Amino acid sequence: MAYRLVLWDFDGTLADTGADVWRSLAWAARSCGGALPDSFMADDRNLGLSVAEIHRRIEPYPGDGSLDRYDRLVTTHYRGITDYPSTALYPGIEALLRDLHGLGVVNHIVTHKPRQALERILAIKGWTGLFEGWDCADQYDDGSPSLLKTLMVRSVMERRGADPADTVMVGDTFGDIVAARANGIDSIAVTYGDGDAELLRDSRPTHCVDGVDELADTIRKGL
Repeated sequence: MAYRLVLWDFDGTLADTGADVWRSLAWAARSCGGALPDSFMADDRNLGLSVAEIHRRIEPYPGDGSLDRYDRLVTTHYRGITDYPSTALYPGIEALLRDLHGLGVVNHIVTHKPRQALERILAIKGWTGLFEGWDCADQYDDGSPSLLKTLMVRSVMERRGADPADTVMVGDTFGDIVAARANGIDSIAVTYGDGDAELLRDSRPTHCVDGVDELADTIRKGL
């Protein structure tokens, strides 16, 4: 085993994006005449809910007919208004990416985040050069999160001519681990992000780490 391709989930794995996502969701709620409860926004696991589920938590509830408008407002704010003031790479991630790049390892993002939003974040933050490429969910046909990420991982590996033995997926959700297993590659689950740590461990990843230092050690052992 010698990892030559590292596939990275973005939100909750590479970067702490939760505060800025909540900011857009809350802005859209205010624009619809309501607000999201503080107690609801205090739990980042709720970011895994669909827009429709989050919309139903607006108080006072603006009605089912406002869902499409709410969805558009969230998109407008997150992709075009905010400059992501709170989004940051987790401490140690940038150094790890640069170290791996220097060793000839390819760092490629595989994320459910829309391409427009991801590329805007990378440009604003000056992170574009840290990666050799990225694949986003809206480049693919719709499907369940796990199935969609499975297809994305397969596509990246095929385009790069990657051997499964030389590839590893790093992510903070059950779907990341399922996608890795479906493609016959190693997986590293990270518990420091947005995902449910217990569910991650139950998903039987190849490795499970609690911090970036441990993540770096695990990847380097596979080089």
